[in-house]
Amino acid sequence: MRANGRGRTGARAAESDARPLPAFYYRLSARAQRCYLKSDSLDRYALAASPAAIKIASRLAAVLPDAGPSLAQRGAQALGNELCRLLGVAPVRIEVRGVRPHNARGELHGIFYPEGTGRIQAPEPGSSAAPRRDREPLIILWMRTAQRHDVVKPRTFLRTMMHELGHYLDYAHFRLDDSFHTAGFFKRESFLIRTLFPDSADAQRPE
Repeated sequence: MRANGRGRTGARAAESDARPLPAFYYRLSARAQRCYLKSDSLDRYALAASPAAIKIASRLAAVLPDAGPSLAQRGAQALGNELCRLLGVAPVRIEVRGVRPHNARGELHGIFYPEGTGRIQAPEPGSSAAPRRDREPLIILWMRTAQRHDVVKPRTFLRTMMHELGHYLDYAHFRLDDSFHTAGFFKRESFLIRTLFPDSADAQRPE
């Protein structure tokens, strides 16, 4: 069913009446609207963080202020691998880079490529393999501010990582057709932070 200017699609109709949907929702196809509403209805993962995940997250937060991109990347990749393992999905590749790119709209904290960057990758030296196009899902995070080149605060870095990981999990875990910034999406992002840092202030903050 296609929604008109004041219609509602899906099981979240009652709640949507209390919390208006964004204007662009009504320009989506019926299939995309169903995807949006499903994302909005999911506020957490069936996940209990393992001791390993909590330890890796705490260690990453502790070393980040003095870490270079390569060390931060190893920690982020280890954390991503453990969370993906707990959720039963294939791990996603994570890259950590230095200074954030920026333009007039602001700084880019992180980005997720569902189908890779599309760049042509040369084979290893001495290999007979042909060059191939990168189609592997990829998360890129930046760890220094654009203007002053300061290392970002550990919690900011980890929240950005959970945000981009959330986009990956929309596809890999929930099998959604697209990954929208719904209220449910941001609740799932916060859920991951609270799960990894159960004793922090974020864990006590109401939704």
